[in-house]
Amino acid sequence: KQWYQRRVRGSFNSLSFCLRLFNIPVKMSKFLVLILLVTIFVLVLGSSECPLKKKKLSKRIKKYRKKCLSKGFQSSVGCTSSDKKIGKKLQRKCQKLETILKKCDFSCPVDGGWSDYSDWTDCSAECGGGTQTRSRTCSNPAPAFGGADCEGEAEESQECNVD
Repeated sequence: KQWYQRRVRGSFNSLSFCLRLFNIPVKMSKFLVLILLVTIFVLVLGSSECPLKKKKLSKRIKKYRKKCLSKGFQSSVGCTSSDKKIGKKLQRKCQKLETILKKCDFSCPVDGGWSDYSDWTDCSAECGGGTQTRSRTCSNPAPAFGGADCEGEAEESQECNVD
């Protein structure tokens, strides 16, 4: 058999073929394989672009909510989950799925919540009746990623010094 036809464990040894084809010493082969694997890892797993098309992304989001969040996975993208405990295997699967979803700019909606009211302002009149107000902001937390705004009024007032 020719050197490029040698078989290793029943299959064609493409690495040795390439090494000999490009006249690369066999001693360097482990180093080259390591560089090749690192390059593939960076290109495939290190990419910051979303690897999913719109339809697949939608399916993965549904899967994430059903298989991870509903079973107690603690999200790092602002999603709320059940209080259940999950096993290590499911934890790893959910983390991997969440990593993919992060690359697709996925975040769970965060509904807005009211801050505490500020102190009442001074009364607008010293006698004969006046008004005072206090306010709050929709910042605890602020709505994000399509979450709902706070319901209700940001400011309230009351009468003062009516005696």
